Amino acid sequence: MGFMQQVVQDGPARFVLPKIGAMKTEVVAFLSPELFAQTDEALWSQAARAAQYEGATGLYLMPDTHLGYGIPVGGVLVTDDTIVQAGSGYDISCGVVYMQVPGLHASDVADAEKRERWVRGVELRVATGLGNDRPKYAPKVKGATIDKVLRWGAKALGVPADLCERQYIDVDEQAFDPRAIPKAHGKAKPQLGSVGGGNHFIEMQVDRDDGSVWVMVHCGSRGYGWQTANHFFYEGAALRGLPKNQREASWLRADEPLGRRYWAHHNSAANYAVANRHTIVDGVGAATEEVFGRSPEVYYEISHNLVQEETLVLPDGTTTRGFVHRKGATRAFPAGHPDLVGTRWEHTGHPCLIPGSMLAGAAILFPQAGAFASGCSVNHGSGRVMGRGQAKRELRHLHDDIDDEMRTTTRTLGGVEITGIVGNTARTPLDECGHVYKDLDAVLDVLETEGIARVARRLYPVANLKGTD
Repeated sequence: MGFMQQVVQDGPARFVLPKIGAMKTEVVAFLSPELFAQTDEALWSQAARAAQYEGATGLYLMPDTHLGYGIPVGGVLVTDDTIVQAGSGYDISCGVVYMQVPGLHASDVADAEKRERWVRGVELRVATGLGNDRPKYAPKVKGATIDKVLRWGAKALGVPADLCERQYIDVDEQAFDPRAIPKAHGKAKPQLGSVGGGNHFIEMQVDRDDGSVWVMVHCGSRGYGWQTANHFFYEGAALRGLPKNQREASWLRADEPLGRRYWAHHNSAANYAVANRHTIVDGVGAATEEVFGRSPEVYYEISHNLVQEETLVLPDGTTTRGFVHRKGATRAFPAGHPDLVGTRWEHTGHPCLIPGSMLAGAAILFPQAGAFASGCSVNHGSGRVMGRGQAKRELRHLHDDIDDEMRTTTRTLGGVEITGIVGNTARTPLDECGHVYKDLDAVLDVLETEGIARVARRLYPVANLKGTD
């Protein structure tokens, strides 16, 4: 009998795979019956294997979950004293920063020509795509060296703590050498303030209800994080006796020498990613001021590809410490969480920033008490239903229709009709178009049904910059 056949529904939008064989914990999945039907045996088999990692005490699947490596995307693995590198993957601390543009309304961005000017203005200031190229007017990082960024993240840039999920993660100086991985260190300085390729983007969005204008930036730790992760996947595989082609299944004890080195370098990559996002804010701000005469203000910044050591609130109300691996999942501390005490978000829970797709938009959530049952986590997006290669093959014959959809989509946002989503690419990337993702609203409904989070804002794109590969 397959694993999927042994899953039982345990609530309106909750499914459980019980402990089977070598699994150290059950798998709790937050899915509607319709989203459960979209899963398959490969996903559940991977989840069952992830529940076998040494030290595993909990495994949760968010409603955007799909097959990944080591741990499903949209998976949250909790351990007591082990670190699973697949919990951050190659893009350590990939995440989102949201800016709101005070005084700017849907009516101010309805003109497509103005939005096109904004896209060109951002391109002059923020690098997109692979490589180290910097645009002509890229802002210079003020008052912070790369070594300070690696240790202190957003704090090195003077960004207030309340604007970040965390300004930085402590880096153990005894276990960290910034030049120990030359390929990583060589990428750090030239790529700071850049978006990268794949599913990363900069997007202007408008709130569906009040017509306020926002800018979302989605990117990670770039080449520094990738080279760091790659180095330790090989090191971890050698330590655990795994063949190189299975290196992504490696794990480390937090108190062993390699574990301490990985944790220090992982944290430096997380710090780099946070600083990278906040550096991009300056370029976006200059372009917005130039075209619309308004400057955006940072609302919040958060990661969704990260291992963090957190306070865990147990069912009986007691607490302990553990490692929470969010592989394509977003931290969601509700009001009253011990780690929010003394912060701006202590009584509300912190915002969760959720990108969807370049067609379907995004959302801002606030965690509810039900989040304690989900590992204090929510989804990180819509979740893919089609891989990149598959999308390029199977949607090729629809490319003209998909391009037309982006040009002609019309929505009423804040009482204003806005037509088209302008972009920086000649054609819509098939592997990132709206057709390759789950329905964002169906995913968000699961969270509200289970009392995990509430949707505070629903936003839709009007301009998008993608990093081409």
